[in-house]
Amino acid sequence: MHDFTYILSLTSPTFILIAMGYMTVRAGFLQKENVKTLGWFVVNFGLPAALFSSLSSRSFQDVLHFDYLLIFGLGSLLSFSVLFFIAKIRSKPLTECAIFGLGGSLSNSLMIGFPIIMQLFGDAALVPFALTLIIENLIILPLALALADTGQHESSSFFRALFKSLPQLLRNPIIVSIVLGLLVAATDTHPPGFVVKVVDMLGLTVGGLALFTIGGTLVGLKSKGMLSDISSIVFGKLVIHPLSVLLMVLIFPPMQPLFQNVAIILACMPMFSIYGVIGIRYNLAGLCSAVLLPATLIAFITINLEIWLLGVGG
Repeated sequence: MHDFTYILSLTSPTFILIAMGYMTVRAGFLQKENVKTLGWFVVNFGLPAALFSSLSSRSFQDVLHFDYLLIFGLGSLLSFSVLFFIAKIRSKPLTECAIFGLGGSLSNSLMIGFPIIMQLFGDAALVPFALTLIIENLIILPLALALADTGQHESSSFFRALFKSLPQLLRNPIIVSIVLGLLVAATDTHPPGFVVKVVDMLGLTVGGLALFTIGGTLVGLKSKGMLSDISSIVFGKLVIHPLSVLLMVLIFPPMQPLFQNVAIILACMPMFSIYGVIGIRYNLAGLCSAVLLPATLIAFITINLEIWLLGVGG
């Protein structure tokens, strides 16, 4: 098990870059609206390029791991269910229960998780990372949106709402890049050299830019007056989610250590920043936005503690 100061030396740059983004926007050197443009570039160009590059350069057998999909998927669904029923016990409406569940199961794998696992494991971590995004984008997010939509419209059907959300998610550049990468790996084709060069150059932009963007988006968020709800969601995301994934790791036949560690560490991430945007859709913008700041701050402690306990990082 590594010394804790060594773990901090690996993860501190991640949170320093988040702090730099926050201070830059807070001081007025960059407008918050412009930070959203940086985030748009990361999500629509940088990360898809990095994922496609990693998946397309491996054999299909090395990419598709159903055991990882099962373990991370069931762990995330368990955490979703726990948070959903916590809200239900407190007599929250169905829509709010779904938003609680989403907050406790949808990690910020893209903006915070990606730089951390790359720092810890290098390119080898991109395969389980891509599989994590499949679970988050094709299972957790559609499930939450379908339940939330059903709660808003009593006459609507859950399955109708679910199928309505899927086409939009399937057009997500992240999902498209994963599918294309898998197709290239499965057919053993090789893109032209200049295409590979462009994709690689885009992929190199991701890490620092993503973290800077996260910091900028945290400016102006307030968390007063909702302590009970915020505490439940933050605890669910930073504690229940990684414990749920760990439970599945222990229950099912063992995966390779790299995949186990990536699964648990990605489950430790705070909720994705689009959580606040989703809240707007369901008139829960105040709660969803307020959760992001404490979750990100506390995650600095919980992520480092989890990495130390796992004994990874070199």
